[in-house]
Amino acid sequence: MKRISALFLSLLCLMAMPKSYSQDSIPGRSVKELLNLSLDDFLNVVITPAKVPQSEANITQKVDVLDQQDLSKVVSGNRNICEAISSLPGASVSVLSRNDANWGTYGGIGPKYSTYMLNGLPIDAFIDPMSLDINAIDRIEVQRGPASVIYPNWMSQDFAGNQSPLAGTVNLILKSRIEEQKTLFDFGFGSYNTINTQVFHQGHYKGLNYFFGSSYERSDYTNYGTNGSWLNMKKDPEYSKAKIYGGITLLLKGNDKERITLYYQKTIHNGDAGRIYRGYDNNYATINAGYYLDLSESLHLQSHFGFRSYDRSWQESYFGTIDTLKSENGVSQVIIPADISLSWIQSKKAALSLGADMQGSSYYTWTDPLSGYRSLENKASSLQTGFYAQQELHPIPKLILRGGLRIAFIKNKVTLVSGGAPGDEEVNLKKLLWSTGVRYSITESLYLYANAGTSFAAPGLKSSCGTIKITDFGVPGHNGQLPNPDLKPESGTGMDAGADLKFQSHIKLGIRAFYSIVQDAIVDNIVNQNPSQTKSLNAGSSSVRGGEIELTYKTGPGFSWFANLTYMVSKTQNDLDPQKINISIPFAPRTLMNLGFSYISPFGLTLAPSLNYNSGFYDGVDPDIRKWFKPGIVANAFVSQRLASKETYSVELFTQLSNITDNDYELPWQFKNSGFSFMGGIKVNFGR
Repeated sequence: MKRISALFLSLLCLMAMPKSYSQDSIPGRSVKELLNLSLDDFLNVVITPAKVPQSEANITQKVDVLDQQDLSKVVSGNRNICEAISSLPGASVSVLSRNDANWGTYGGIGPKYSTYMLNGLPIDAFIDPMSLDINAIDRIEVQRGPASVIYPNWMSQDFAGNQSPLAGTVNLILKSRIEEQKTLFDFGFGSYNTINTQVFHQGHYKGLNYFFGSSYERSDYTNYGTNGSWLNMKKDPEYSKAKIYGGITLLLKGNDKERITLYYQKTIHNGDAGRIYRGYDNNYATINAGYYLDLSESLHLQSHFGFRSYDRSWQESYFGTIDTLKSENGVSQVIIPADISLSWIQSKKAALSLGADMQGSSYYTWTDPLSGYRSLENKASSLQTGFYAQQELHPIPKLILRGGLRIAFIKNKVTLVSGGAPGDEEVNLKKLLWSTGVRYSITESLYLYANAGTSFAAPGLKSSCGTIKITDFGVPGHNGQLPNPDLKPESGTGMDAGADLKFQSHIKLGIRAFYSIVQDAIVDNIVNQNPSQTKSLNAGSSSVRGGEIELTYKTGPGFSWFANLTYMVSKTQNDLDPQKINISIPFAPRTLMNLGFSYISPFGLTLAPSLNYNSGFYDGVDPDIRKWFKPGIVANAFVSQRLASKETYSVELFTQLSNITDNDYELPWQFKNSGFSFMGGIKVNFGR
C-alpha cells in the first residue's frame, strides 16, 4: 500500500517549487548601480558570497534563494526553519521532534559542517532554527560549498560544539526595506490539539522601516520515542512556545547610502518530555544590529554586532511505578559576534573585500541534585578573531576569478569540567585559510564554475570534556556525552564544480559535483543506546564525494515545478582501528531526491505538494553498535483558498499536511518521526 501511495504521489508531484526572488529589500545598492542592472540581474540579487549585493550572474559560488513566496508555502511539521531548505539539493534534514534539534547534514559531511547566519552574523545551527520566527525573514540564501574566508566558524559549546562552513552556509536575511504596510492575523488548529496564533505588522514612515510580531503555540503533542526508548513516556509530552520580535531599518539620509538596522527576538519554550518529572524550560534571546555606509559610489562600509543568549534547564527523574525527581540541570551560554568590512568596487571588472570579525562566548552547565543549591559542572569561555581579504576580477567579459585569505585565531579557556579541574586550562590555535573560485560564461544561457576552500574547527567543550563523567559509561540513567580529552583539532578542504543551463527563459538545468575532506575529523558516535550516551572521536579522516542534478521550471507566478537528485558517497577512516575503515559518516545518506510543484489559480487556490526521499544513514562509526535508519519517502502538501480579496484586506483558509503517508520511521537516540500531522486555519491580511 505504501509503495502504491508513493507511486501515486510521485506522479502527482511531477516536480516543483518556485525559484522567484524577493524585491522587498536590496540593501547597499545606489540608484546608479540599480539603473545599470538588467531586468534579469535585478531579479537575482544575492549578498551571501561577498556581503554586498551582487547579481547571480557575477558570483562563482552556487547560491539558492528562497523568498517570501517560497517560505509562505513551507510545511513545517516540526516547527523548524531547517525544514524550509529540505527540498534543496544536498540537504538532509533530520529534526528529532518539535522540541529537539535538526541532526541532518548538508553536503554529506556531518551536521556541524554548514553554518547558519542572521544577516551575515553567525547563529547556532541547532538552536536558532527552533527559536527564530520565519515571519521576520525576508528570504533565505543558501551557499553550497566552502564559505570559510568571508564567514567565520560558530564558537558554540552546546550540542555538537563548534560549527564550520566547510560544506556551505545558510543566511537568514531579515526584512529591512518595507514597501507596503500590512497587518497579519493568523490562527490555526491541528493534530495533537495544537493551537497556533500569530500577529504581525510592518510599515514605514519617512526613513523608518519597521516590523514587529508575536506568536504562541501550545500542544499536547504525542509520544516521539521508539518502543523501549529511554524517554519512557507515560503521558502526552505537552509544550508551549511563545515568541516576540521586532526590527527596524532607519535610513539616515532618506536612502540606502547610510542606514542602521536593529532586530530583537525573545523565545520562551517550556514543557515536559512525557513524564511528570521530565520538565524543561528554554529561554532564548537574539539581538542583531547593523550599520551600513556608502562612502562613495565604489566604497561601502558595514559593521554588525550581535548578542545570543541560550538558557536551558531540564529535569532528570528515576523511572518507576511512581517517578521521583532526581535533579534539576541547566546550560547557560552567551555568544557575542561582531564584524566590520569594507568593499571597494574598483571597476566593473574588479572588487576587493576586507574585513575583521570576532566572537566572545561564555558557557557553563549546572546541576541541583535536590540539595537546595546549584553545583557548577562545566565552565568555559572562548575568543575567536579573524581577518580576511577577498579579490574578484573580471579580466575578460565572460570570465570571473575570485581568491581570498583568512587568518583565524582561537583561544579557549576551560576552568571546570565535570565539577573538577580540566587537564588543559587554556588552548590557543591559529590557522590560515584560503578560498578560490572561477566562473566562465560560454553563452548567455550556459556557464561553468568551480570553487575550493579550507576550514578549521577546534574541538568543543562538549566533545573534549563531555556532559557526564567517564565513569558514567553504561550506568543506567546517565544520559549524555562522555568526555574525550585526547581530541585533536580538525581541518578540512572543500571543492565543487558545475554547470547551469537555461532552456528558453523559464527552464533551468543545474549539474554540480563536490568533494569535501576533513582531517582528524571529530565524529559523534553513539556508544550506548540505553542509557543514551555518545562520545566524540577523531576518525582519522572523513570525506564525501557526490553529485547533484536539478531541474526547475517556472512559467510565472501561476505554475512552477522542481526536481533534484543528490548522490553522495561518504566514509571515515581511523588507522588505529581496522574495524573503522571506510565506514559511512554518521547522519549522511547516500541518496536524496526531491519533487514538487506550486500552482496558484486565478480564483485564489494555492496548491504546493512536495515529496522527499532519503535512502538512509547510520548513527555512528562503530560497526558493532551503530544503527541504520531509513526515512524513505515523506510527502507534504500546502493548500490554501482565498475567500475574499479587496484593496485593503484579504481572507484566506489554509492547511499544512505533513508526512501524508504516515511514515513513522525511526530516528537516532531512540526517537521516531511522529507520522502524519496537519495544521489548518485562517489568515486575515490588512494592507495594500
